[in-house]
Amino acid sequence: MIECIEINLLPATYRIHKKTIKLKRSVVYPLLIVVFMGFCAFIATFNVDSQISQLKSDIRHTDESIKKNMPIKDEIAKIKENRQTVESKIAALEKIDIDRAEWVRLMEVICHKMPEFTWLVSCEQKDSVLVVEGRTFSLQQVADLMTGLSGGPSIKSVELSGIEEKDEAKTFSFTISCKLNSNGAPQGGKK
Repeated sequence: MIECIEINLLPATYRIHKKTIKLKRSVVYPLLIVVFMGFCAFIATFNVDSQISQLKSDIRHTDESIKKNMPIKDEIAKIKENRQTVESKIAALEKIDIDRAEWVRLMEVICHKMPEFTWLVSCEQKDSVLVVEGRTFSLQQVADLMTGLSGGPSIKSVELSGIEEKDEAKTFSFTISCKLNSNGAPQGGKK
């Protein structure tokens, strides 16, 4: 290979000079810092935008999941409600089974002391007080019932809570409150 030597024969006035840009350091360093900070801001903005779009996608996916699983949630709520109902019924049945003997004994006492032409409408226990509602044709029969019940082993005391005359057949509606002994009292309820 042959090397060529170049000689520029043009006068100096016509020669092309390479122009170099000379920048001062006081301009270059701040300019580089501004460019670097702009680049960092662009990267941070891009990163935040990608996180926002990812979170929106996650929210949309979660909303779709919630809508898809809403019938399951409703069914679970119904099952829980049914379970509570069944548990309360089971507890009531267990309580009835426990109280059955006491209620039978108490009803036998009331029936043996019941005068003729007197009938019960309801018996309800509130704490240790048995509230008996009934009907009769005579005030004397109410007094006989109260006297008969007051001497029993299951009942401490008997009080007349109210009495009123009904016009339809000249009957009397009465309410008696019987304070029960604590050892033979049923645990509560309505019979």
